[in-house]
Amino acid sequence: MLSFGTEVNISIIVGAVFFLCVLWAVVAVRHLKVLKKQVDEQWELIDEELRKRHNILPNLIETVRVYFKDKEDLVKKMILVRMAAAKEYFPGIKKIEHEHDLSIVINEIFALGKENSGLGKDTNFLELKTEIDEIGNDLEEKVKQYNEMVRYHNKHRNFALLRPIASVYKFGMLNIFEVER
Repeated sequence: MLSFGTEVNISIIVGAVFFLCVLWAVVAVRHLKVLKKQVDEQWELIDEELRKRHNILPNLIETVRVYFKDKEDLVKKMILVRMAAAKEYFPGIKKIEHEHDLSIVINEIFALGKENSGLGKDTNFLELKTEIDEIGNDLEEKVKQYNEMVRYHNKHRNFALLRPIASVYKFGMLNIFEVER
C-alpha cells in the first residue's frame, strides 16, 4: 500500500511529465509555424520578381512583332506560356515547369535579337533584355535564399523530436524551387 507522501510524489512526477509534454508540443508547433512563415515570406519575394518578369513580357512581345511578322507562332507561344506561369501561384512542380518553359521562350526571343540586326540594336529591346537579365539575377539570389530556408525547414521538420508534432499538425516537407535563365 502506498503512503500519502508517495502518492503525492507520483502525482507531482506525472504532472511534471504532462506539463513538459505540453510545453514541448507548444514550443514545437510554434517553432514549425515560424519556420513555415519564413519560407512563405521568402516565397513572396520570389513571386514578386516573377510577376515583374511577367509584366515586362507584353512590351517584349510588341517589340518583337515590329521586326518579325512571320514569328507569330513564337509570340503566341510566349503569350500562352506567360499566362500559364502567371496563373500558377504556389511553389511546386507545375510552377517550376511553367517558369522553365517561359525562360526557354524568352531565350528564343533573345536569340532573334542576335539574328536580326534591327531588333538587336533596338533600344527598347535592349532595355527590356537588360531589365529581364537584372530580374533574373535578383531572382537567382532570392531562389537561393528560399531554397536554403526550405532545406532548414525540412531539416527541422524531420528532427526526431519535432517529427511527431509535424505529422499531427500537417507540417509537410517543402519542395525547393528552381528557375532557369
